[in-house]
Amino acid sequence: MKKFLSALILTFLLFSCHQHVEKLPVLSKYKIVNGDTVYQKIPHFVLLNQDSVPFDSRQLTGKVHVVDFMFTSCPGICPVMSSQMQRLQEMTKDYLPFQMLSFTVDPDRDTPSTLKAYAKEHRADLKRWMFLTGPMDSIYKVGIKGYYLGMQKDSTEPGGYLHSGRFVLVDGKGLIRGYYDGTNVNDVNRLRDDLAVLLKEED
Repeated sequence: MKKFLSALILTFLLFSCHQHVEKLPVLSKYKIVNGDTVYQKIPHFVLLNQDSVPFDSRQLTGKVHVVDFMFTSCPGICPVMSSQMQRLQEMTKDYLPFQMLSFTVDPDRDTPSTLKAYAKEHRADLKRWMFLTGPMDSIYKVGIKGYYLGMQKDSTEPGGYLHSGRFVLVDGKGLIRGYYDGTNVNDVNRLRDDLAVLLKEED
């Protein structure tokens, strides 16, 4: 019995130590400057949220955030992605504060009021999950050059747009720490777990 208890305690300690040192990789692009690794951060942007209030990316300084790109009239993967974002919101309601952002790739149709109705449909807690619109060139710049996600207007695609279905996890320094398939339940569960690791790291 003593041997069993000792083995159990050792297993617990090893697991605790593993959890303590666990750290997510940095996936942002980088360059070497004078021998130091300099990572590319998410570029600065200012867009409108679902309440027509300007959202400045400097509000994300020091704050972990999760991002996806979608559009409200999307007949393809967007409904699944938004349902998974909603599920992520519910699974993490007891987590330390972090921000969820959904950018539209169709700003011509997705006005703030349209996004607000969509947010209500998905029971979004607007303090935690915000929807952003604005000039298309600004949205696409931050999406492609900041989060490294593909997106473009494409008349051959259902809904007229082609975009990535990935969710992106970003730390408080603006560095990408994970990519996840926003249409896959297991991958979103992995995001939930990685969020807990990153929030602990940033705390």
